[in-house]
Amino acid sequence: MRMVSSEPLPKRVRAPRTGVALDRRQQRALALVLAVGAILLALALLSYTPEDQAYASLSWRELIGMLRGDADVRLKAEATQNWLGVLGAVVAQFLIVFGIGYAALVIPGILGWWAWELVRRRTILPLVWRRSAAVGLLAVLGAVLAGVLRGVPGMADLPLEWSGMVGAFLAAVVRQLLGTVGAVLVVLSGIALVLVLEFPRLGEWLWQKGNFGWKQLRTWWQRQQRQQRQPRHCSQSVQAESSSEEPPEPARIIRVRLRETALAEPASSPRSATLHSEQPSDGRVEPDRETPPSPAPVPGRQSEPPAAPVTMSEAAPYTPPSPELLIPGDEALEVDEEELQTNARLLREKLETFRIGIENLTVTPGPVVTQYEFVPAAGVKISQIESLSDDIALALKAPGVRIIAPVPGRGTVAVEIPNHRRALVRFRSIVESPLFWSTELLLPLGLGKTITGEIYCADLARMPHLLIAGATGSGKSVGLNTMILSLLFRLRPWELKLVIIDPKKVELTPYAMLEHHFLALSPEVGEPIVTSPEAAVIVLKAVVLEMERRYDILAQAGQRNIVEYNRRVRDGKLESHFQPMPYIVLVIDELADLMLTAARMVEEPITRLAQLARAVGIHLLVATQRPSVDVLTGLIKANFPARIAYQVASRVDSRVILDMPGAEQLLGNGDMLFLPGGVPKPIRLQNAYVSLEEVEAVCSFIAQQPGVGEPYWLPSVSEREGGQRAAGAGGRDPLFAEAARLVVRHQQGSVSLLQRRLKIGYSRAARIMDELEAAGIVGPADGSRARQVLVRSEAELEGFL
Repeated sequence: MRMVSSEPLPKRVRAPRTGVALDRRQQRALALVLAVGAILLALALLSYTPEDQAYASLSWRELIGMLRGDADVRLKAEATQNWLGVLGAVVAQFLIVFGIGYAALVIPGILGWWAWELVRRRTILPLVWRRSAAVGLLAVLGAVLAGVLRGVPGMADLPLEWSGMVGAFLAAVVRQLLGTVGAVLVVLSGIALVLVLEFPRLGEWLWQKGNFGWKQLRTWWQRQQRQQRQPRHCSQSVQAESSSEEPPEPARIIRVRLRETALAEPASSPRSATLHSEQPSDGRVEPDRETPPSPAPVPGRQSEPPAAPVTMSEAAPYTPPSPELLIPGDEALEVDEEELQTNARLLREKLETFRIGIENLTVTPGPVVTQYEFVPAAGVKISQIESLSDDIALALKAPGVRIIAPVPGRGTVAVEIPNHRRALVRFRSIVESPLFWSTELLLPLGLGKTITGEIYCADLARMPHLLIAGATGSGKSVGLNTMILSLLFRLRPWELKLVIIDPKKVELTPYAMLEHHFLALSPEVGEPIVTSPEAAVIVLKAVVLEMERRYDILAQAGQRNIVEYNRRVRDGKLESHFQPMPYIVLVIDELADLMLTAARMVEEPITRLAQLARAVGIHLLVATQRPSVDVLTGLIKANFPARIAYQVASRVDSRVILDMPGAEQLLGNGDMLFLPGGVPKPIRLQNAYVSLEEVEAVCSFIAQQPGVGEPYWLPSVSEREGGQRAAGAGGRDPLFAEAARLVVRHQQGSVSLLQRRLKIGYSRAARIMDELEAAGIVGPADGSRARQVLVRSEAELEGFL
């Protein structure tokens, strides 16, 4: 937080907090002296050489004698190699040899910094004084560290110029007190402490680079260990085959198949995770398999778990994409103190014109907006401040001002004002942060940075679904790309599958090349990226069938959710026919287009998935650029507690997506409000930017690696519907299951509801209601009133169906 004074700034005095009052001529003269001094001192230090013995052989009296024409002194001066002559040699040798060594090179840098501050801001701020002292302290600690290292065996040949006499003396004192190891640890801790306290961004950058390097080293070491184990396993399998009594030709064929399918698998492993030999749940038979085709699946609960889709082996060689594929950005936040004070003064004056007094004004600058937080004076109504957003924006000449009244848990009011110079938040800075790689995030989404510049990541597994809305040009498509890339960077192909529906046909096409790695396909559609509304309906139904299939597996395994199930499978606590299940993330780029063409057929599967799919690891990312009530219906909104709003066209649209105004005041270009579930007020974030070239680079890197022969196949919708029609012909109506879900969802057992929602006549709706009564789903008729619904949830309904 930055405290901003409310007093008006004097016209010629620009440094009220430093006590230095200089006019413009004096400031320029002082800046010129500092700049020239910095340049001269830098030249003297850079041209230092130990061969110059000017200070050791010439006293100050002899140096003055050189001006009188002393021949001996003049010969010594002419032999000096320093660029600034004998005076430069004396100064350089004094600072380097008798001072702090080569660390003295920071002195001209500090002088140049002061000169620049005088020219730029007409003053030297307290922050500059404090950080200059911090740089000097780092230079001294560096000299002490060099002096300590000179005492380490094997490094005693380091010249004295590395530490200087001051550094050598301090190093000797510390080494005698703590020993060499203790002295190194103490000095390094001091350097780290100064970096964290005074240069937090530099310290964070160093920490991120070190952490990333350590992870890369660990990944490389694990890969080397796997590669070293592979030849041993292959040789064991070859020996086993050669010792068998079969002819040599079949043995050679077996070796080829092993090499093509599971190179990294030990042949003797009892739970080797090779490619699943079971048939896909849609009943399709792979042409290159030698196993006979299994019979067509029969609808209903089976004694054995349903066939798992074909997926990549967990031990297959896979290298995650590196952040080096992304473009680095210069995100150093330059705070204009003059702009902050001017805005604070204008804000206070504007509020005072409406007789609103404020106290304890604090400022928090961010990459895009700056938050001005204050405590209203006694007797001021919050509603008075909330209605002044347009007046404040007019006074500050800002494109939009957002007022948070009150700030949750703070007892203050915050006004968010856009910066004149906005910083670009690159996606690479999010990926390289330690928070992004936290093991607590199962499905991390690197959303961007807060208004204070802190990196913000969310977990899709806890949301568990996300609804996104934003007008054209607000950054919604870029936001979807950052979310998908976040998952691709953290998870591996056997841990994640994506189902992508893109009716616009252009935004998410680069992910089509991940068909054999991260995509899940429907047998009836087959295309990696679904673009037509008709195909989207089929894919949504297929995902619903996949959800039901997974619930059957969890029920037979006796587990409550996918996390516990996968843990027990990997620990070997379940039978061998149970296989790990990957997470499935369903991405819909434009919901409005689907709702316009097939509203009922799209709304129902989305609602079912949002209500039930969390436990089986299926999550939804649904985006739309038209957040109207006919697109984001009540059923859809009720099951999406987590929402993101980019800039929208009107306050009405903001209320539809967030249930509150505010999104219409956003700035566009990634400026967004994120509303997690259970939080009363949204969080303002700046979405990380990722270009199309970066998306293609990441997808190409993954696609170049060997994948599974077949993609992840979802269950076949046509086979399931055919089975339901056959069952309906022998007894129940084909719409029985859909009617049962409709009645349970609305908790209303009426014939008129079935007529309206299923578009059927009264006679058929009455017959279906009688069938529901016979199945125990609804109670008996009670006159003109609706029947009582006996089943309370759709999860309980699955047992009846």
